[in-house]
Amino acid sequence: MPLNYNQIVKYISASRLKSYEVICNGNVKKTLKLYQTNLRLSQAFYPLLSLFEVILRNALDEELKVYFNDNNWLMTQQNGFMNDPALVYTDRKTKKKKYNHYLKNCVANIITDLGANATQGKIMADLTFGFWTSLFDKTHYKILNGIPIQIYSNLPPATNRNIVYQKLLRIRDFRNRVYHNEPIIFGRDAAGNPTFDLVQARLIYLDIRDFFQWLDLDFYKWTKRINNINFEIERAECIMRKYPSKRYYLKRILLGIKHYKTKYTRYN
Repeated sequence: MPLNYNQIVKYISASRLKSYEVICNGNVKKTLKLYQTNLRLSQAFYPLLSLFEVILRNALDEELKVYFNDNNWLMTQQNGFMNDPALVYTDRKTKKKKYNHYLKNCVANIITDLGANATQGKIMADLTFGFWTSLFDKTHYKILNGIPIQIYSNLPPATNRNIVYQKLLRIRDFRNRVYHNEPIIFGRDAAGNPTFDLVQARLIYLDIRDFFQWLDLDFYKWTKRINNINFEIERAECIMRKYPSKRYYLKRILLGIKHYKTKYTRYN
């Protein structure tokens, strides 16, 4: 028995489906297909985002262990660089003193939760992606004497801290949309109306690939078995451009054959 659309709206919410309905001109079947397409593309990004986050945090941890000559720097540096005087500033509007103790508070809260079981590894596992991204913000980066960027052994000469930081912020925001089931296949027109747009998804994919290359890691070999992103992007375009014509079904079949043939072909 087909699902009742009113029931779907009830449990997914009208507000969440509204943008899909607008893009699909009220076509119910296409609306649901596009919603499922967003879920599938988010699902495709999830393993790459997770792998990227693990690699980034471990690379930074190793670099900072050497820099501080301390395997437990997350715990010991709460009163070190995380509490540096440079993190105290005066608010321009209120003229009041402010403290940027974001990193210190992140670690302290986790240690409080873990209690006597707190270790460097357990703290690392619980830290947010935002913690690691913040090591590249201008103030923390300067306090750390530019150490964070040294994890990238293959960084192009013209790529500086700000370029790296902006890419990380972009990935973080996109990651949060994926993890909270927000649309990642939409843009906005001049009037603020939703439009079908995969530019951001493509850009994030290239950003992640760049980071692998900067770490001198073979992106293809690291991600081949878990990478379905380009397939899902092509599939999304197929649904938007061709559904419900007969050509849609043929195109979808051909895309699937091409994708799985590529995915399971041996590489050198």
